[in-house]
Amino acid sequence: MQPVAIQSTATQDRVLAPKPSRQKYLLWTLPAVSLLLVVAWLWQQSGKHANLVIPRQQVQIATVERGDLVRDIAAQGRIVAANAPTLYSQEAGQIAFLKQPGESVQAGELLARITSPALLSEYQQQQAVLSALQSDAERAALQAREQQLDMEQILNTAQVNLLAARRELQRAQQSIDLGVIRKLDFDVAQDRLTQAELEFAHAERKVALARDKLAFEQKSRQQDIQRQSLVVAELSRKLQALDITAPVTGQLGNWLVEQQSHVLAGQMLLTVIDLSRYEAELQVPESYARDLLPGMAVEITAGNQQLRGQISYVAPEVRNNQVSARVRFADNDAQSLRQSQRLTARVILEEKQNVLKIPRGDFVASGGGKVAYQLVQGQAVKKPVELGTLSVQWVEILSGASEGEQWVISNLSEFKDQARVNLN
Repeated sequence: MQPVAIQSTATQDRVLAPKPSRQKYLLWTLPAVSLLLVVAWLWQQSGKHANLVIPRQQVQIATVERGDLVRDIAAQGRIVAANAPTLYSQEAGQIAFLKQPGESVQAGELLARITSPALLSEYQQQQAVLSALQSDAERAALQAREQQLDMEQILNTAQVNLLAARRELQRAQQSIDLGVIRKLDFDVAQDRLTQAELEFAHAERKVALARDKLAFEQKSRQQDIQRQSLVVAELSRKLQALDITAPVTGQLGNWLVEQQSHVLAGQMLLTVIDLSRYEAELQVPESYARDLLPGMAVEITAGNQQLRGQISYVAPEVRNNQVSARVRFADNDAQSLRQSQRLTARVILEEKQNVLKIPRGDFVASGGGKVAYQLVQGQAVKKPVELGTLSVQWVEILSGASEGEQWVISNLSEFKDQARVNLN
């Protein structure tokens, strides 16, 4: 039996590298960390670098404040008379003006006269009809009196016949008691009395009926006269309306038709200006039409005068992209104003208290109300913001700002949408 050789473990052995010490590892990692920190610092410093430089005197800078904000709009206008009635023609005809535009007039003074031959002829015809009706009524009254006398005569005759029949019956009664007359004659006397009584009663009813008939006819004629009188009175009023008089004391405005021209009924003739009271007529941009309401406060500057008032009327239509509004003055010194005097007005739309605000500038439009540039250590840094109410002088800031910050409020187009801009 041969002996078995035993295999060695040389094939299972592997060489192990010596383990480095912890101190040597730290010597290698510290330079790497330091390098990373330097790179991060350089990158941070490079973020604050601005490629665009703008002179500081070319931009406007304002400070964010906290306070009350009044939303208002500016408007131009002129002084107009509060009462400037326009006079119209009541009838067709030819007009003759008696006053020139610009002349002073008194209430009730004759300004113009319209000649209307057709209206005058109609008035005269209707007046003649009225006179004829009045004459017929008087003639009918005389005839009624005559008929009344006839009826009274018939009644009186019937009354006399009745009295005679009664006396005759009395004599017949005495005679028949004495046996002087026959019974037949007595009956005849009774029949005559009965007939006389019937005739008298009939005459009374006939006279009463005649009186009622005459009264009715007279009343009917009076109604015809009254109706015709109303027609004549209306024509007389129209004739008087041909004289155009001043409704107020003031100044004659403009002729709206030519002198000696033919006018139609309802046509405008002229205007009269009441100089005792004025109002302001403003022209407001169409974009603010929805914001205007009667009763809003208005501050007006007319020459050297500072006046206050309220909106009294807003026109419902838009003309030339503008809305007309009337302002009624609240000050008594508005009497020193003049017709058509130019003015500027500030309409108070809304008042807000304790809000962040900044003076209004071109940055609102150029930044779209979403972007602003804040001044930080000589640089203008871009930031997102949200703007609110706009007034003539101020802009409300809803978010993106703190009190005391300084913003660029001039046009931002020169900044070319850069994140940072150096201001020298």
